[in-house]
Parts: sequence; structure tokens; C-alpha cells
Amino acid sequence: MKKVFLLGLMILPLLISVVNAQEEICIYYFYGVGCTHCANVKPVLDNLEGKYPNIHIHRLEIYHNKTNQDLFNSYCSEYDIDRRGVPFVAIDKKYFMGDKPIIENLENEIIRLSEEGAECPLPEHCQGIIDGNETNVSPPEKKITLPLILTAGLTDGVNPCAFSVLIFLVTYLLSIGSRKRIIIIGFSYILAVYIAYFAAGMGLLTVIQLSGLTQIIYKVAAVVALIVGLFNLKDFFWYGKWFSFKIPEIGKGTIEKYTKMATLPSALILGFLVSAFELPCTGGVYLAILGMLAGQSTKLAAIPYLLLYNLMFVLPLIVILLIVYFGIPPEKAEEWRKSKRKWMKLISGLLMIGLGIWMLFK
Repeated sequence: MKKVFLLGLMILPLLISVVNAQEEICIYYFYGVGCTHCANVKPVLDNLEGKYPNIHIHRLEIYHNKTNQDLFNSYCSEYDIDRRGVPFVAIDKKYFMGDKPIIENLENEIIRLSEEGAECPLPEHCQGIIDGNETNVSPPEKKITLPLILTAGLTDGVNPCAFSVLIFLVTYLLSIGSRKRIIIIGFSYILAVYIAYFAAGMGLLTVIQLSGLTQIIYKVAAVVALIVGLFNLKDFFWYGKWFSFKIPEIGKGTIEKYTKMATLPSALILGFLVSAFELPCTGGVYLAILGMLAGQSTKLAAIPYLLLYNLMFVLPLIVILLIVYFGIPPEKAEEWRKSKRKWMKLISGLLMIGLGIWMLFK
């Protein structure tokens, strides 16, 4: 019995050291809200936490939390990491950046460190930053809502640039063809505008999220919305003076060329061309919404919002097309557009300024 007791005393320190080693595996996971690659890593980390009770994962959101962002930059500077991005995992003296490296290597590293023991992966001067801040702090509430999407899309769509091209198109069609042809070619043009704007939105959203600069681009989008809104207000008082957001002169000849072709393929091409040329007129609101979506949702989750936004964007074009089809002369529609364009600029400008302020200060 005495020998067994002595043997137990000899083994106990070893067991304690093993337990302590297991308890000391701390993992620091840096991520961003809306980052698609981070979304791929999350279920893997959740699974590892359930599988290995000796690990503790500190989840630190860096897009919306300045303290966490400073901690991330401090860690990267300590280890001379120039290329920085999320998802990012620091464990012991190693780090893994990107969803594939984390998914493929983190579990093996946990197994190794469970046997050998691990050190805190953060440099000593960072310890004060992490105290009391080791869990994610939710970003400010700037929720995307259906009323916001509907209002923003409609505001974006009510602009003289888009109206003038459609009215020019249907006027020319009336002079050479039937009303049935107006509907077919007119809706083909609107469909092309819809597809082009949706594709541009998805592309920009992808670039914003992959850049890892969602929060910065969000602020830039807010400033752009303010600037475009102020120029629209200027056009209410002094329309056409100084600088205005409109279709560039260089594009008007090309637009007129495809309008006078008056065929289904030319209508589709015209829709894509107008979308590209009129982006300076309409891009401020769109960029602001994309900045919000990039910080709050994955690309897949953003698709329904973009589909609805762009439906509201082309809705005024659909209304104008139907009005002309059911008997209102296009000359009257053009006269109305010219008489109301400064009021459209006023409404659009006020809404864009309000959106920009809300994004910056809410």
C-alpha cells in the first residue's frame, strides 16, 4: 500500500502538468461580420470546441470593433505579417490565415499542443487589450430592412437620366412600329437594365467583402451618398450649371445609334450601355446599400435584397412604358419629365443626404 501511495505521489505532478497543458490552449480567432470565408470557418470552430474541451477560442470581430482591430494589427506587426486578412487564427507560435488553411491545419495543431503544451499566441504587450474584450462586440445597429431597400431602390430609380433614354426609345418606336412592338422592345430594354444593375451589384459586393475593408468602404459609401445628394440639391436650384451627374456626352451618340436600330438585340445592348453610362447618376444610393449589405450578410443572403432593390429601381421605367403604351403621347411624358426633373433631383438629394448621415452617425 505504501508503494502504491508513493507511486501515486510521483504520478500526480505529471497528471497535473498534462491537465494544465490541456487547459492552456488558447486560440484567438479574428473575423469580420459579412465575410464569406469567415462563415465557412465558423461551423468548424464550433465543432472543435465541442470535440476538444481543453481549448478556448476567443472570437474577435475586427470590422466593427476598433479595439479588436488594433489587437489584430498589433499581433501582425509583432510577427512581421504584411498580408493581413480574415479569417485569421493565432495558436501558440503559429497562425493560419484563410478558410482553407484553418480548416485543414487547425485540428492537427490542437492535437499536437494537447500533448506538448501551448503558450499564449499573443505578445505580452497585447494582454492588456484583450482583458474584458475577449468576446465579440456586436457592430452598431444599421440593420437592412425591407422599407429601406424599397425606398432606396425607388429613390435610385427616379432619375431623369434613365427616363430620358426610355422616352426617346418609345418615341422612335411609335414613329416606325406598333404598340405591341413597343411592349416587347421596351420590356427587353428594362430587363437588360435590371440584369446589368444586379450583376454590377453582385460584383461590387464580392469585391467589398473580399477586400477585407468592409467598414472603410461602408464609410466611403456614406460619404459618396452625401456628395451625390448635395449635387442633386444643387441641380434643384441651378439645374445644369457647373457639374451635374448625368450621362456623359461621349455616350449619347452610341445610345442614339442603338435606339434607332429598334430591334430586340439592340434593346438588350442599349439596356446594358445605359446602365454603364448612367451609373454616375444613380450609383451613390446603390453603393451605400451595398456597403451596408457587405457588413451585415453573406453574398448568398444579400441576393434577395439586391433582387428587390433592382425591381424597385426599374419600377418607374415600367410605369412610364405602360403609360405610353396605354395612350399617353411620349411627347407629353417627355414634357412632364423636363418639368419635374428638378423636383426629382430634390427628392433624390434629400433622401441620399439622409441615408448618408444615418450611415455615418447612427
